[in-house]
Amino acid sequence: MYEYRANFHQHTTRSDGAETHQTVILAGLEAGLEVMVFTDHNTHVAGQEGWHQNLLVLMGIEVNDTSQVPEHSHYLCLGVDRDLNEYAARPQQLINAVNDIGGAGFIAHPFERPAPLFNEGEIPWKHWETSGYTGLEIWNYMSEFKSFLGSKLQAVRAAWFPEYFITGPFPETLARWDKLTQAGQRVAAIGGADAHGQTYSMGPLSRTIFPYAYLFGAVRTHLLTEAPLSQNLTEAKGQVLDALRRGHCFVAYDLAGDTTGFRFTAANADEQPVFATADAGPKAMQGDEISLGHLQMIELNITTPLRAEIRLLKDGQVAASGRGQSLSYIASEPGVYRVECYRVFKTRWRGWIFSNPIYVRA
Repeated sequence: MYEYRANFHQHTTRSDGAETHQTVILAGLEAGLEVMVFTDHNTHVAGQEGWHQNLLVLMGIEVNDTSQVPEHSHYLCLGVDRDLNEYAARPQQLINAVNDIGGAGFIAHPFERPAPLFNEGEIPWKHWETSGYTGLEIWNYMSEFKSFLGSKLQAVRAAWFPEYFITGPFPETLARWDKLTQAGQRVAAIGGADAHGQTYSMGPLSRTIFPYAYLFGAVRTHLLTEAPLSQNLTEAKGQVLDALRRGHCFVAYDLAGDTTGFRFTAANADEQPVFATADAGPKAMQGDEISLGHLQMIELNITTPLRAEIRLLKDGQVAASGRGQSLSYIASEPGVYRVECYRVFKTRWRGWIFSNPIYVRA
């Protein structure tokens, strides 16, 4: 299995970001990213896709209806090849259009909290009646940061020392994700920086909130592929989108410790097929489906590169937990199993890894 550090949510001067594409690409290289997708608001920019040293750069759009105040219901359209603004006011048609193009679509910052002190309203997703989206952006760094801007004093502290505030995805986002998967949907999860790189002032104080390279090293998505990314742009783009659609990825807070090497797998004893893969076999990774088989028994295995508190959840509830670098569990019931890992960082427990689910079927 090949692993790539990625960010799928960032902005440039073509919308509300502070830097050009080339400057942001250099920041990505500095932060050790290996895949990035530009998602300027309602703007598709041609001519940027390709390999930049060991960084694969792809194009996307963050589409939102500009007639709404505030402009809620943002949708990340990844791997698309044109503007989709004609569908901005019609979320279901937007979702369908991304799928028809062959892209992958994620609901951006599904839940938010306002910061009225700075005239920042909440911009959540308000169209849960829709279907067909690839998944959710379960952890948006800048959305979480905004939730700490309750007073000027707290805003200054959060701006200068964000590591003491950032803790993990909003509980309501995780609860909605679990609700969707329990209802039978396959819903992949990603995490994003939502990087803008803008500089803000408060009296004599001025601060960039936050530099691109800093955000690219914080909340990001680790992609897992069965083969190395091709040097051919079209093939590599297909590999990235396929991994996203299959949920072959996990959300990581790499400031709390490098998450490279995390694995969550499943195997059964009687070699029943994995439904989600072309090559049927007795094993599954996050994002896959696997049968309980005749023995009605699945072994779930979790390994982490550093010590952590590991929690295995079934249908949103903790089924097993432990501290260390591994956890194994024998599942005898169908359900949606996913992993959360926590580490102590900057004096308190913080979210570190959030896996995509393994869907254990009867």
